Amino acid sequence: MATMDAGGMFIPGSDPRTLWRETLATISAEWPVARMVEPDFASRPAGQGMIESAWVEPPPAPLVPGVIPTSPSLSPPRRQRLVVRFSPGTSGAWLEAVLETQSIAEAHAPAGPGRVELVGGWQGEQPLSGSRDVTTILAARLAPSAEPIYTLPPLAEAGFDGPGGREPPWAHSAHPRLSRAGYKVLEDYKNFYSCESLVCITAAFGAGALMANTGFDTTMQTAWQQGVEPTDLGTFFSDCKPLGEGRYALPVFGAAAITGIILEGHPTGDIVGEWGSRSLRMFVVGAPPIYVLQLATGASRPVDGYGSQWHMFNDNNGVSGHAFIGAIPFLAAAEMVENPWAKGGLYVCSTFTGLSRMTDNAHYPSQVFLGWYLAFASSMAVSRTELHFDGMEVRVVPLPIADLGGMAVEARW
Repeated sequence: MATMDAGGMFIPGSDPRTLWRETLATISAEWPVARMVEPDFASRPAGQGMIESAWVEPPPAPLVPGVIPTSPSLSPPRRQRLVVRFSPGTSGAWLEAVLETQSIAEAHAPAGPGRVELVGGWQGEQPLSGSRDVTTILAARLAPSAEPIYTLPPLAEAGFDGPGGREPPWAHSAHPRLSRAGYKVLEDYKNFYSCESLVCITAAFGAGALMANTGFDTTMQTAWQQGVEPTDLGTFFSDCKPLGEGRYALPVFGAAAITGIILEGHPTGDIVGEWGSRSLRMFVVGAPPIYVLQLATGASRPVDGYGSQWHMFNDNNGVSGHAFIGAIPFLAAAEMVENPWAKGGLYVCSTFTGLSRMTDNAHYPSQVFLGWYLAFASSMAVSRTELHFDGMEVRVVPLPIADLGGMAVEARW
């Protein structure tokens, strides 16, 4: 005998015991109950109950005009039974019903004798070949005025290739770790240069242009030098400059990524490795546009005395590289934490290196802002890659709710 799991439905109700009695009464009215296991309502979580009917002969198929009915003597004998699982909850119960049809086939039949077919129907109301889900019908009889919550169909049955049924593209590579890194970097670039990302980068670039080519940069830089640079806060910001030095930061990122490879599967190793991998990929994605924009803007440093205006290819300081590199480790960590306070704190820390460049009179605010924003855009691109390969999937499907229609949304990651 073959069996198959059916989808469940949640029936809301204040008292699960009442729902259990109603379920038993509804089934007993049409089926001879052969076995009943009452749920353990006292345990936490409550134990599952079960109702099984005896095997009975199915009702005859309805007559169809113009179709000659098959003689019962020519058809193999069939019988049916109903199996219902009942799982009590805090404000209702989950129901799962399966209608089994057993055909006593010949010994030489391909499927073998005594095979069981699962048919979505309800005795006395649906034909054996009906496609209506028996759980839906049972729920409609138990709660005709309520709105039961119906589970989504299994991903395989819905034709959905979700995370569980999809191999990563590097699965059969001779060097899976190297291949994985290559696929992720390629996906990072796709995300960074997507239409949505480019629109945001263009808007940030426009804001930087307004700051640089008006009096904003000069005014803010003068105020910063007079109000912050002489204070202890200015000294603190100046001490943050080494965080943006590539000669220090990149080896740290690489060592963390290698640690993750060596200690793969260990919780600490996975966290350190993910942080290092994210940080390195953020640099790889964001460094090329940083270099291009530094030249394209042609802006100079405050100490040069030429102002903040852009003069294409006249200089190479229009975007702060220190602000970019110094923001990377904090933004990478911020995307890995869930606590909003920790995430916000890391975002604040990501600005310290950029502010050190203003304190040292090495960059204007617009140049610091563009360097930080390119790090932020790179972190968003890397995060979308991680979600893609971690298998976060969202789907919307039509859904029957009792005798009505509805829609369901499912997200997996």
